[in-house]
Amino acid sequence: MQKDKFEDKSNSPESNLSDQFFRNIKLLSSADIKRLICMDEAINAVELAFASYSDGKSQVPQRYVSGIQGAGMDLFFKPAYNEMLGRIAIKILTQKKGKVHQGIPTILGVVLLLDMNTGAILSMIDGTYLTALRTGAASGIATRLLARENAETVAVFGCGAQGKTQLEAICNVRPVKHALLYDINTDAAGKLKITMEKELDISIDVEKDLQKLKQADIICTATNSEMPLFSRDDISEGVHINAIGSYKPNMQEIDPLIIKSSVLYADSRESVLKESGDLIKPVKDRIFSEDIIKAEIGDLINNKVTGRQTDDEITIFKSVGLGVQDLFVANVIYNKYIMD
Repeated sequence: MQKDKFEDKSNSPESNLSDQFFRNIKLLSSADIKRLICMDEAINAVELAFASYSDGKSQVPQRYVSGIQGAGMDLFFKPAYNEMLGRIAIKILTQKKGKVHQGIPTILGVVLLLDMNTGAILSMIDGTYLTALRTGAASGIATRLLARENAETVAVFGCGAQGKTQLEAICNVRPVKHALLYDINTDAAGKLKITMEKELDISIDVEKDLQKLKQADIICTATNSEMPLFSRDDISEGVHINAIGSYKPNMQEIDPLIIKSSVLYADSRESVLKESGDLIKPVKDRIFSEDIIKAEIGDLINNKVTGRQTDDEITIFKSVGLGVQDLFVANVIYNKYIMD
């Protein structure tokens, strides 16, 4: 009798092999990440990632960002791969806009780490904390390379998970003594103050007054703002700014006049010009041209360009986030896990 073309093949060798790969996937939570990697290690991993990207040794296809109509959130799909590591990373994230749900982070997602030779999924890693960690690490690198060495005061705009790791990373690379926290949600700023005063042993003030911003040697912006957060007159000469929000054309955190008077570095020249309103809007308005970007931060790491020249120079690191950051950090986490 002819076999049914839909016969059950669940016990076939191919099915068993697939099940084996599925069972071997390591599921790593935020607690696992915090146990396995510290900020200093994350900074070193992201530094290698940026160097590899700007040297053309890592491939990062253009990320996909989609606004989900009716849901009030954005969906991100970010792949990257590196032949030297032999690994692929794919990050899937949602970012909530507007009204948030109490106790639920605005950014949620996972990072899949794959073997580049077999295509097998090695690990599924919490993408919420990993994103905050690698983004903080990116600002840590930029600060180490561009901020004045004696920088002691940092201001952070946006006091969610991103703001926490921004502050942690800055304190890792500079002798910070004082921090200013700005957020439209004063409760979030107050909670971050309590947490970080204990963790970092520095003094922290929750602020609304932008005149206090002149005290800052370093400023980190981690918001979804659609208009500049402060003006050129609000900041001091010689400040370094890590601008990590404004990942879409309609978003804008940094006053174009600040950018025009600064030396600007990007995580990816191509990505920031395509994705960030911090550059798209003023370029369109002819306030400055695309040539405003001096170099990618990876070029600075690779010693292809120079960094800060004077103490009065304003420097900016503009980042929209690269999949290669997730790849290199996820690879360190996975390798440490299997050796643990």
